[in-house]
Amino acid sequence: MWKLVRVLVLFILIIPIISWIAWKMEKEVPINLLVIDKTTPEKKFSEHLSFFWVANQNKWVKNTGEEYNYAEDFLGFHPQKDGKYVIKDLKIFGEESSVRLADSLDVVFFADTYGIYNSNWKDHPDFGKDTISLFYGGMQPEEFNLLRELKRKGKTIIAEFNLFASPTSPVIRRQTEELLGIKWSGWVGKYYQTLDTIIDPKIPKWVTELYRKNYKSEYKFSKGGIVLVDNRERIIILEEETHLNERFPILKSDLSTQLEYNVPEKVYYPFWFDINESDDRNHVLANFEIDVNKKGKQLMDSLNVPNEFPAIIEHDNDYRFLYFACDFSDNPMGIYSSYFRGIENISGAFYSPHQMKDRKMFFWKYYRPFMSTVMDSISAEQKRKKKYLD
Repeated sequence: MWKLVRVLVLFILIIPIISWIAWKMEKEVPINLLVIDKTTPEKKFSEHLSFFWVANQNKWVKNTGEEYNYAEDFLGFHPQKDGKYVIKDLKIFGEESSVRLADSLDVVFFADTYGIYNSNWKDHPDFGKDTISLFYGGMQPEEFNLLRELKRKGKTIIAEFNLFASPTSPVIRRQTEELLGIKWSGWVGKYYQTLDTIIDPKIPKWVTELYRKNYKSEYKFSKGGIVLVDNRERIIILEEETHLNERFPILKSDLSTQLEYNVPEKVYYPFWFDINESDDRNHVLANFEIDVNKKGKQLMDSLNVPNEFPAIIEHDNDYRFLYFACDFSDNPMGIYSSYFRGIENISGAFYSPHQMKDRKMFFWKYYRPFMSTVMDSISAEQKRKKKYLD
């Protein structure tokens, strides 16, 4: 009996070592990567950590052979100790940086341009207060110029919510929309496990304020649901059972997307998203559906808000562009599990299938296979280029 136990313990200890060695022995892929994330009020770096997880798993390294560091290798707001900070953005490269950068880069990932507000930065004197003012954020002319040059040079652009929404100025937003063939409706949304502000004090105060302002009635929601708000301060609250057949937004993938990216047909999405339209320059790989009943449909129709809209938009012709209409990469992951080959085979140990709001489940079931496929294709292209140059 004890001999069997010792064998099992030894087996359990050996598997991670073999998994790490298998990852370590794989050939590194030099990728010149630029990540832009302006929304890092704390040192969790959640808006881009999942992206670096997959990049590390796929052995993406700098041209020097050095590993990418998720805590340092990005442009944006860098919190320091004792309430200090450093802002690193495209301005550090100079006024004529966009052309030079676009020449040198392989991939640019716009993780988040929302930015830092006084109320969400824990080291700001106004942290947690009602007064909300922008400290740093929004897409700037330098980022737009880089986007334009990347498109011209046929490079890979990956972006997600929110590239278009506040606090980016209307002028730069329109220019970006025209450049990429996407039109933001002005609406964003998020699922809340409970809409009761007493049970969940993290629900923004503007939710109740806008509801009273728009509907001239008291806010009396207590179940879970989806909050939709637009840039004209209109609001829709869809409550479980009252308005919704399914409480979560549903990410639905076309059959071709399922086969190419190894993702399921449907998965719940429990976080922030935005509502957009795409023109015929792009094609839609997956859609969001808000499964509303008759009452919910009437409410959405009253403000011309669709209950089905693009979730993943792609352009793959003269340049590569992927837009995720949600906080696709914002999943609470640790980086160290990326150092083990085959870790996805035991992914069920890292989340509960009964906790639908757990974004770790979304990471393992949808994000990791999708983004791994994207990065595999980029790696393969880089290897072809290198072989051609050699």
